[in-house]
Amino acid sequence: MITKTELDKYSYSRLNTFIQCPMKYDLKYNKGNYTEESQLHLELGNILHKALEIKYRDKINKRTVDHSYIKSFIENGISEETDKDNGRFLKGVKQIKETYGESTFSEVSKKSGLTYEEKMGTFYDYLEEDTIDDWMPIHVELPFTFSFEKRVIIEGYIDRIDQNSKGELRVVDYKSSDKVFEQKDLTTPLQMVIYALACEALFGKIPVEYMYDLILLGEKQQAGTKGFIERGIKKIHKVLDEIEWCKALNEWKPKATPLCWWCEFSGHNESNPWYTGGLCDYYLLWSPDNKTFEKNNEYK
Repeated sequence: MITKTELDKYSYSRLNTFIQCPMKYDLKYNKGNYTEESQLHLELGNILHKALEIKYRDKINKRTVDHSYIKSFIENGISEETDKDNGRFLKGVKQIKETYGESTFSEVSKKSGLTYEEKMGTFYDYLEEDTIDDWMPIHVELPFTFSFEKRVIIEGYIDRIDQNSKGELRVVDYKSSDKVFEQKDLTTPLQMVIYALACEALFGKIPVEYMYDLILLGEKQQAGTKGFIERGIKKIHKVLDEIEWCKALNEWKPKATPLCWWCEFSGHNESNPWYTGGLCDYYLLWSPDNKTFEKNNEYK
């Protein structure tokens, strides 16, 4: 009999990596090629997520939100002593500018048409919003782990869970991305499917609402359409079947797409770490300035 502790563990990001490219999944999760380097948008996203965690944790604990304090550590970062729960240092805007250059905050994004300075202005306005409605936060950065149909363990964190006067739940996920989701990406979002199943395991009920909060754009998007959880469960099974098939054959085929440009294993992005860049030889030669669909090498 297989016990819960013997099941393989997965997260949404791990499943999504396989969906993006089986070879990337193999290089990262099977062969253990992890990078320590980060990127501007990821480091900025980390500090802004932490700011929202503190804001809504204060609300949950009925404490006055100190916006000036939150703004201070957004600018100056968080030391290991300050963030004792996680024991980590998060770069603030000052350190991020020192790392990537002051001018990067003035560059206009091709996707959003906004600079980072403008997007930070949007975030600070959002941070001070205290809209009163029927939804109130009850959890932030909530860890979860559950058995997915006795097949694997799925674990992760949920940015925020709200509850209304009826006792219904809403899942909120923060995104620091540069553009809104296309409708096709909101129909059956696998991330929200996993969060729904996590809430069922934790609270015994499925949320009635799922929201992506695009914190740098001032936009909120509802996710999931009728039947999306059932569709998502089938999709998770399909992904797990494909992973098992790749394991059985020991073959992890590359999936060459424009995403290769941002993959840490491709060889054509000079910002990639020296120890991972070029581990995959089958990347698409596409880049933001050269939108070609030629491949560096064909997989045989």
